[in-house]
Amino acid sequence: MPSLAEIEVLHPDGTAVRIGDLVDRPTILVIRRYYGCLPCRDYLRQVADRYSEVRSGGGGAIGLSVGADFQAAWLIDHCKIPYPLLIDPERKVHAAIELRRRASVALNRRGWAKYATAIARGNRQGKVIDPIQAPGLTLLDATAETAWVHRGKALGDYPPLDEVLRRLAELPVPLGAKA
Repeated sequence: MPSLAEIEVLHPDGTAVRIGDLVDRPTILVIRRYYGCLPCRDYLRQVADRYSEVRSGGGGAIGLSVGADFQAAWLIDHCKIPYPLLIDPERKVHAAIELRRRASVALNRRGWAKYATAIARGNRQGKVIDPIQAPGLTLLDATAETAWVHRGKALGDYPPLDEVLRRLAELPVPLGAKA
């Protein structure tokens, strides 16, 4: 698997950044289908709600999507997402961790149940960018190397956050990273 540390993506304002330049501690990288996807948005909010746990354990979080800089900016402002949301319009991260584009992602019944749950939690659909992109999540170590990958098979197919936090806590934290 190629190193994610060298992959260049964009901030919502269009500024380029290498993923490795943002990671100096174990980090949850939530890889969304697109920023308007309801279950994906809901998962980002769940991570945001527990971000103090992530930080107190010496970790960090980053959200990443294939597009829609305006949606990322809206989530940061409106939903108070406390960690960076990045854009990967060329799908470099998706390719590196083998997150596929398949019609079965949009047609999977489990995904529609995730949509219903997201709506019940107050999320609303944004502009559809890529309905067949699989979501995913990877844990990066303090050098931005991949420590664990979850490849989603349906809309909103992310691992339980308790499992992610447990796995994150197992990664070594560099001195000075706790804060």
